[in-house]
Amino acid sequence: MKILLIGGTGLIGQEVQRLFLDKQIHCIAPKRDELNLEQPESIDACLKNYQPDIVVNCAGYNDPVKAENEPSKCFRINRDAMATLADGCHRQQAILVYISTYRIFDGSKKEAYTEKDIPNPAGVLATSRWQAEQQISERCPRHIILRLSWVISHRRTNLLKYLLDQISKEQEVAVVSDQQGCPTPCDDSARVIVAIIQQLGCGAEPWGTYHYAGAESISENRFAEVVISEASQFQDLKIRKLRMDKLNDRNGIQAPANATLSCRKILSTFGVHNKPWRGTLARMIRSYYESGSS
Repeated sequence: MKILLIGGTGLIGQEVQRLFLDKQIHCIAPKRDELNLEQPESIDACLKNYQPDIVVNCAGYNDPVKAENEPSKCFRINRDAMATLADGCHRQQAILVYISTYRIFDGSKKEAYTEKDIPNPAGVLATSRWQAEQQISERCPRHIILRLSWVISHRRTNLLKYLLDQISKEQEVAVVSDQQGCPTPCDDSARVIVAIIQQLGCGAEPWGTYHYAGAESISENRFAEVVISEASQFQDLKIRKLRMDKLNDRNGIQAPANATLSCRKILSTFGVHNKPWRGTLARMIRSYYESGSS
């Protein structure tokens, strides 16, 4: 089973590579100078060169604010490149695993989103992601689309890293109380991706779309309180106050108010249980301070 991993230096991609190494699964992770999602010819060249059985795409354009100012680039990377990738995978009979996002939903639903709910994206980034899913579904029948809720890590750009940076340096931090999601550690996301791939390697053919998220939903302000409680064990924090804002107080395109995802389908199909995130959160916060990120 030959696996081609796109985005191997990213937040989830690094964790996927680490798990592949631990499990002695062969993985090829070309760097951007070899496979650039803005250059369709490099996608085709890599597929022809490596002849993978499975392609895992963890890469993409992920900045919702910048996307509004450079929509052409966002759609080129997120939608058009995925169309090229899907066509190439189909020609070579390779399976395509695509990592997507809760942002394709508008967040107006009160309950957790299921795979049967109809996406209604707002903004350039979310629309490009939804159109990428459509391109993949239409062009590559042998595909797995995995949507994730709030991916968190002590590295890179995400809610946890933002909160840790802010509470370590600022006395007042703005959070919202009307946004609900499921914190989903990046290493847990990688665990799920690798578990799915291992089953695909055993001949399973459960093509389609799946959701995965941490086992407990929580509001952004409550999550911030948990982070502060954990982080206070490692540093005398600057934070003295959480300022409660509303989603519509924030500038630009906002994330959906409801980012909770139902994980019943992935459990019934792959036997993948969604794990609690609190224990992993404590370990990530410890790593943040031990690595000197603050």
